[in-house]
Amino acid sequence: MARWRLALVFLVLGTMVVLLSPWADAPSPSSVPAVVQPSEVKVVQEPEEAKEASKLTIEVALEEQEFRALTNLNDDFTFRHPDIEVELRRIPPERAYEAYWRSSELEEAADVMLFLNEWVAEFASSGYLLPVDAKALGEQFEALSGSLRWNEYLWGVPRDMDPYVLVWNLDLLHAWLGAEADFPLSEEQWAAAAEASAAAGQREEEQENAAYAYWLAIDGEDPLALLAWLESYAQLRSDELWEQGAGAWTGTVRGEAMGLLEERRENVRFGRDFRESIAALRDGNTLAAVMPYSEAKEFVARHDSNGADGKFRAAIDHHFWNLPYVWPRGSSFVISSRTEAEAAANVWIADMTGEQSQMLRMEELDKLPVIRSLYDADRRLSDLLPGRKGQAFPNKAPLLYGPETVETLERFGDLWSRFSGGELSLEGWLEEWRRETEG
Repeated sequence: MARWRLALVFLVLGTMVVLLSPWADAPSPSSVPAVVQPSEVKVVQEPEEAKEASKLTIEVALEEQEFRALTNLNDDFTFRHPDIEVELRRIPPERAYEAYWRSSELEEAADVMLFLNEWVAEFASSGYLLPVDAKALGEQFEALSGSLRWNEYLWGVPRDMDPYVLVWNLDLLHAWLGAEADFPLSEEQWAAAAEASAAAGQREEEQENAAYAYWLAIDGEDPLALLAWLESYAQLRSDELWEQGAGAWTGTVRGEAMGLLEERRENVRFGRDFRESIAALRDGNTLAAVMPYSEAKEFVARHDSNGADGKFRAAIDHHFWNLPYVWPRGSSFVISSRTEAEAAANVWIADMTGEQSQMLRMEELDKLPVIRSLYDADRRLSDLLPGRKGQAFPNKAPLLYGPETVETLERFGDLWSRFSGGELSLEGWLEEWRRETEG
């Protein structure tokens, strides 16, 4: 019986060995897992969505030559900013104001537009523009930025300026007024020049196919051309006329100037564009012409002692720029309030109004820069505006500014157009001005 039990024990133990033998090589529960280094972990990247480009529409009221120059700058910009797509469109300058109003009223305005400075406050007050960062205009002259202010904000970024000057035929000046004559002319010299042109015209009429003689050529449609000539004649800023009301003309130097225009109108070349004034001066029988600085610069270069068209010697007179304010004839970029790409618009405007762009426009088109520091760095500019840090132009803001400026200048322009065309006498001018300013 003992042997049987002993055999049973051995049988049970053998069975257990057979059953447990597959677990003999199993790892111990206390073994430490292998550490995986972060660099060995493969992270599956989700495909990155392509960044959507900002799209800008830009409308500018420019002549063809200026538009081509801006197109070149824009091409360079888009190459450097592939994330901004720009559609650049040109509007004929003579239709720009009405086109901008229509598109703004229909909420179809371009993201960025190029305005004359005098338009900006009117559009801003109507809710059609976004204000710009005032810090970006710290380098701008007050003559430019002053007209862009409304309701304590700035609504445009100046691009350039092109104020009027007088260009003189020096040969005629010395022939009519003597070898010592120089500008600016006195009131007596202006009267003498007008009389001399009439006398010269009478002599030339005796000759077959003789040309007429003029003492002045001026755009009879542009009120700023008249204001520039009045500034030169009277040596007084012209934006204060509306503050003086009915007394602006009666018994004043400006009144005498208008009287001279009426008395000697037969020997004034009243054009319908400043290009007609340039053409009159080019003919060689006109004493002085009112024209933009950029045009004057090119004209005088052709009529100095070495000029290709040097039939006579010509010179620029901008002495009236010593006044506190003259009309800068500036333009500015503005941003439509309907834009969905304000950030991109600001980037584009900053590039188009930066120092490099300013200097390129001066080199190519003779348009004057609007950044103050450039006049310190460039001798040509510092000589042109030696008083730029004082009380002279372009350091003072205009006295006439705000949403009503466009309408005010339009009414003044209508007076000037009718006067220059012979439809309105000086007496009629004074009467309409009185009604205008006295309400």
